[in-house]
Amino acid sequence: MIAFKIVRKIGKMLRGGAGKKEIFLGALCGVLIGFNPVAGATLAFAILITLLLNANVGFVLLGVLVGKLLSLVLAMASFHTGYFIIHNMGLEGLFTTLANAPVTALMDLNVYAMVGSLPFSILIGIAFGLFMGATINKIREQMVKAGDHEKVGKAVGNKFSRFLMWLVFGKQKVSTADVLAKKSPLLRKSGIILVASVVVIGLVLEFFLLDLAVKSGLQAAIAAETGAEVNVGKAHLSLAGGQLEIEDLQITDPDKPTHNLMQIDTLAADVSVGDLLRKSYAIDLLSGSTVQRDVPRESPGAVYEKKDKKKDEEAAKKDKGETSLEDYFAKAKDWKKYGEKAYDYLKKHKASGEAVEKGEKAKATKEAAVVDAKKLGYLKAAADLVSTRPAWIIRKVEIDNVQLGDGFPSQTFQASEVSSHPELNGLPTTFVMTPAGVSEPTAKVVLRFDDPAALNELAANFSGIAIGGAVDSGDSLPINVKDGKADIKASGTFSADELNLPFTIVVHDLKADVEEGKTIMGMDAETATEVFSSMEMIEIDGGLGGSLLSPRVKIDYDKLTSNMKTALVAAGKKELSNRANKEIGKAKEELSKQAGEGLNKLLGGDEETEEGKEGESTEDKAKGMLKKFF
Repeated sequence: MIAFKIVRKIGKMLRGGAGKKEIFLGALCGVLIGFNPVAGATLAFAILITLLLNANVGFVLLGVLVGKLLSLVLAMASFHTGYFIIHNMGLEGLFTTLANAPVTALMDLNVYAMVGSLPFSILIGIAFGLFMGATINKIREQMVKAGDHEKVGKAVGNKFSRFLMWLVFGKQKVSTADVLAKKSPLLRKSGIILVASVVVIGLVLEFFLLDLAVKSGLQAAIAAETGAEVNVGKAHLSLAGGQLEIEDLQITDPDKPTHNLMQIDTLAADVSVGDLLRKSYAIDLLSGSTVQRDVPRESPGAVYEKKDKKKDEEAAKKDKGETSLEDYFAKAKDWKKYGEKAYDYLKKHKASGEAVEKGEKAKATKEAAVVDAKKLGYLKAAADLVSTRPAWIIRKVEIDNVQLGDGFPSQTFQASEVSSHPELNGLPTTFVMTPAGVSEPTAKVVLRFDDPAALNELAANFSGIAIGGAVDSGDSLPINVKDGKADIKASGTFSADELNLPFTIVVHDLKADVEEGKTIMGMDAETATEVFSSMEMIEIDGGLGGSLLSPRVKIDYDKLTSNMKTALVAAGKKELSNRANKEIGKAKEELSKQAGEGLNKLLGGDEETEEGKEGESTEDKAKGMLKKFF
C-alpha cells in the first residue's frame, strides 16, 4: 500500500497541476528548510514564507529531505563558513546587534552552522529547483508529444489503459498540455489566510505545549554544559504571571552515569517576557528546596561529552619541598578534574573582563570554537555575541535543605549576581553555603570578575569530615588511614594561575598505621604507627599553593613536629615523644647534611665523580631524600 502511494505521488508530481514556478519555489524552500540546523524562530519564519509563496507541497517535502541530508554531510563546512562570515568579514558588529535585538535574537543568528549554511542552501536550493523544474517540464513535453502520436493515442485511449493511467497518476483535473502553458503567480491566493491560520494554530499549540517546550529547552541547555543526560520531571512557565516552576531536576554525573551529579526537588523563578524576546533572562530571585548530590538513578544516564585525554601543557612541575595533591589524597584526580574546569572558566572570563575594562570585546578564537563544536556538535556551536549585558542573570538564589552527604548537617545555599557573562555585570559573584541555624558559613566563594586585577576569595569551615580511606598510601606518604575525623579551616585567595590558601586541619580519633619498612617524618614504621595511635588530636598547618592546574600542598613540618610532641605528652606518652623526636631530629640532620653537599655540587663547589655522572643526578638524590623524610 505504501509503495502504491509513493508511485501515485510521483506520478502526480510528473503529470499533476504544478507549474514550473511552483516546482522551483517548492524545491528551493524545501532545501532552505532542510538545511536549518535549529528548531527555532528562523525555521518557523521559513515555513510561514513557504506557505505564503505558491510553492508545491510535494516538492517542498522532497526539498526538505535533500536539504536535511546535505546539511548533515556539510555540517563541518557550514560551521567553518559561519565562523568566517561572522568573525572574519567585518560583520561581527551586525550579527551582535541582531543577536541582542528583540525578535531577531530568537533567530539563532549566532549559530555558526545557521549562518554558514545559507550560501550552501541558497545555491543548492536554486540548482535543485531549476533542475527539478526543467526535468519535470521535459518529461511532460515528452508525454504530450507521445499523446499526440496516433498509435500511442489509440493504445492509451481504451478503458483498460485509462484505468492504468488513473491508477498511477490519479484523477487529472488539468491536461498536461494546459499545465505546460499555465503561468503560476508568485504568491498563493489563499496564502495570507493560510499563514494566519497556521500562526493561530501555532499559538494555541504553544499555549498547550509551552511547558513541554520549556522542559525540553532546559534539558538541552543544561546537558550542553554538563555533557550528560538531564531530566526534568515537570516544568511550568506562566507568561501572564511571569513565573517559572521546575520540579524533580536530575543532572547525570558524566563520570558516574549511574548517579546524579545533582538532584533538586523544586525551583521557582520570576521571568520577564520582554527579556525572553531578546533570548535573555533576568531573574530577581531563584528559590528552591532539597538539593542532593551523588544520588543513584533509576537507570544510567547518557553521557554526551567525550573526555579529553590530553595533558594540559601548563601544568607546573613539582617543586622541591612541596608535594602534589595526588600524593596525599585518594580522590585528588576528581579534584584535579574540577580544577581544570575551574581553570578554563576563570581564564575565559578574566580575558573577557580585561577586554571590557579596555572598552573592547574579547576576540573569538577558532580553537575555542572548534572545541565547542566537538563538544556540542558542528550544527549547534554558536558564537558568543553578547554585547552590553549578560545573556542571563540571577540576582539572588536561595535554596534550603541542601544535603552534602553523610555526616554533614542540612545546609542553606545562597548566591548573588550569578550570570552568563559576569564581567559585563559589574558586581562580584558570591556563593555561600551555611548550616541550618548557624551563622558561620561552611563555605564562601567570591568571584571578582568585576575587577580583573582583584583575586577571587575562598573560605571554608568543615567539621567532622570522615578521612578513612581519603589518604592514599604510597611512596610519598606510606600511611594507611583506617578511620578518623578532620576539622578543616581555610581562607585565602585564588586565580586561574595562582593559589594561596592557608589551612589548618585538626585530626582527631585517628586510627592509622605505616607500611612496614617505610619511614615517615624520619620515624620508622613501628614508631610512627605507635605515635599516630597514641594521639587524641593533632593540628596540621599548611597551605595550598601552585595553580589550579597543578596544586601543591605545603606542610609546616616544624610546627607539626611540635604539635605532635605536645599531643603525645598530653596523652601521657612522654617516652614515645622523646623517641619520636630523636628519630625525627636524626633524619633532619642527615637530610640537612646531604642537602648541603648536593647544594655545593649544584653551585659548582665539588666536581661530580664518574660514578655520579653515570648514575643518579644530585637533584634526583635530593628529591629522594625529601621523599624518605616526608
